[in-house]
Amino acid sequence: RTPRQPSRIPKPTHCSLSPVNASPSQTYSQRKGAGDIVSTFNEGGLSPVTDWSGQGTNVKISLSSIALTKPYQFMFQKLSAKADALDEHLEIMGTMLAAKHGCQFENLAKPSQGECKVVGRVCCDSTGKMNASSVVLEGSIDVSYGKRVSVDLRALDKYSLFPGQIVALEGTNPTGRKFIPTKILDAVPLKTRAISPDKPVTVFGACGPYTSQDSLSYEPLADLLSKVREEEPDVLVLLGPFVDVKHPLVEKCDVGDMTLEELFENQIRHVQQNIPSSTHLVVVPSQRDAACDFVYPQPPPEINITSPNLTFAADPCVLEVNGVSIAVTSTDVLFHLSSEEISHPPGSDRMGRLAGHLLQQHNFYPLHPPSEDVNIDYPYFIKHAFFESKPDILLLPSDLRYFVKNVQETVVVNPGKLAKGSGTYFKLFVQGSPQITNSTFVNIVKI
Repeated sequence: RTPRQPSRIPKPTHCSLSPVNASPSQTYSQRKGAGDIVSTFNEGGLSPVTDWSGQGTNVKISLSSIALTKPYQFMFQKLSAKADALDEHLEIMGTMLAAKHGCQFENLAKPSQGECKVVGRVCCDSTGKMNASSVVLEGSIDVSYGKRVSVDLRALDKYSLFPGQIVALEGTNPTGRKFIPTKILDAVPLKTRAISPDKPVTVFGACGPYTSQDSLSYEPLADLLSKVREEEPDVLVLLGPFVDVKHPLVEKCDVGDMTLEELFENQIRHVQQNIPSSTHLVVVPSQRDAACDFVYPQPPPEINITSPNLTFAADPCVLEVNGVSIAVTSTDVLFHLSSEEISHPPGSDRMGRLAGHLLQQHNFYPLHPPSEDVNIDYPYFIKHAFFESKPDILLLPSDLRYFVKNVQETVVVNPGKLAKGSGTYFKLFVQGSPQITNSTFVNIVKI
């Protein structure tokens, strides 16, 4: 590829991004290793990418057909609607599991001396963190009348379970009150998309917060924009929070004369004005954004900015970029799962296993009940938070350590947070081949 001439865009300064005349962050100025590549993914043995310039305006970006595109009324969820949505999810997954294994599932509360197969949702029998002795299985209303039974895991050689997980088990239930599984049936894999990438594409991305805790100078964001202006990728994906509700100054509303909504719009407007016109900007909000709706799925931000190279997307969403399917959520599902999952034996690839739960459960947030930081509207969750097919790339930013992994033939990227922890972002190149894992090169870089 022939590098394009650098765009003549003024370098953004931290002052232009700050709502007040903020002093530079001492924490950020004392960081070490700026520009270091801390993780690389290159299973296909591609030549290391040195030219990250994109294809100019020859990039096609669209949202999947199930994407949430407009706000909706939340906080009106009825318990009956929530129960119906959860049972519908269980019925759908149960039907797919029955078809895969060629069986008919039994009522899980029915006494059975012989081997039988059941399906249900994993739950905890008490308040607090689930453990191997507190696992119960909740059946569907149609097959098991919504009943729950305890599960004795001692006969299983290995398992990885969390509350909300839908699993099919084979075993016995001598009394009708305790199921003794001898086998966990394989999950149903997501179907493969018929579309495959047809052109190379380069994507940069980062997850907020975008400023250090001791300042509202937004220096990390300004430095990221400088990198984008210098290297001109096809797409820049920015995930919230942009105005973090947990930032000390935002908590005290010490943001100058701007409202929180004006501050959020100011950030997006400056980003859009300080990147090359050939780079398409995708903005995904966070439930920690002070100016956005606190609900999941979260609708796209309502900002009065229009541009052909700007897309406001929901959380979660699936982007199609030149035939490459990129699934994105700004919600820290990996951290939430890591706090609730129980696994035996220990020592396996924990991060890959946690990411794999999303693909096996066919949705972005399989944990139920959710973390206290996540407000799920279940009727909309069923409509807008499920995978239609296996994504090529899955972006899962988390407070857990950054990583890039091949998980069930999907490239899973946890880029870390731009202004928290190590302070990292990602640079991704897809060559344009049906075999995504062998044609993808990813760097995670310190800002």
